[in-house]
Amino acid sequence: MFKTETLIAFVLVAKHRSFTLAAEVQQQTPMAISKQVSQLEQRLGSALFERTTRKVSLTEFGQSFLVKAKNILDQHEALQDWLETQRGEYTGSLKILSQDIQTYEETVFPWLAEFNLLYPNIDLSFDVQENAIDVDQNPNDVYWGVADYLGLKHPGLKRRSLWKTKLGIFASPNYLEKFGVPQTPEDLKHHQMISHTHSQPNNALAVNKTPNSAQIEMEFEILNAPIKTVACHSALAIDGLGLINALHDNNDIKRAVNDKQLVPVLSEYWYQNAEIYLYYHNVKIEQPKVRAFIDFFLSKKELW
Repeated sequence: MFKTETLIAFVLVAKHRSFTLAAEVQQQTPMAISKQVSQLEQRLGSALFERTTRKVSLTEFGQSFLVKAKNILDQHEALQDWLETQRGEYTGSLKILSQDIQTYEETVFPWLAEFNLLYPNIDLSFDVQENAIDVDQNPNDVYWGVADYLGLKHPGLKRRSLWKTKLGIFASPNYLEKFGVPQTPEDLKHHQMISHTHSQPNNALAVNKTPNSAQIEMEFEILNAPIKTVACHSALAIDGLGLINALHDNNDIKRAVNDKQLVPVLSEYWYQNAEIYLYYHNVKIEQPKVRAFIDFFLSKKELW
């Protein structure tokens, strides 16, 4: 039998390519992690890592064993989930990832104390990742408030709709005074945009070609995009650096519009069918902690 903690140590070193980072995750010393991996290598009779002063990389054998180790840990977790389901227990750690802090502030944090009172043995860990999410590289239990791209990239995930909204176009008064106010999508050829680094292509502004269209497929205009970033789009737009796509009901956008720092542009050509989802893993035995989190916060949708 392989000890679970030893396999976890190995998988963490493989993930982070670092004994030090793996030790930080496990709240152990790098020496302790190194000792566990060395003992595992002795038992296997083969090296798992190639170690140099600059990097740690998997050997060919290590790459093969990593697949096996992950399968064993997945089975161990599934067994634990099954036991918790049989007992009706709501325990363990739950990792939630969103692409912006505002989503948490509007849909989760106001009711977090109530959830904690109901489920005191569930430890919640909230994280924010503004760039593109890779489920394989950054595994979490729930991905909260993410657009449809994650479902397209990882079709094996389950998903639930959180809300539907419009994807608007906004610019500052100073920008529009300089470049002019576009009246149709064709006028956008004289404009520039602030784009998202990970968009494909990363200089495409979402805008319908037909006014007041309810079409499902999103259409685009290709613009000059001198600035590409994963964050601060509204702040940069307020500074007059270009047009932006943004959800029209985003609180930052609404405040900027109310304060006349941003102006809606081509509103009759906005994409009408933007949808925000939660995603979670499609497993044979659903974890009670995941179900508790989803059911509780979806029950608050009318209050968002």
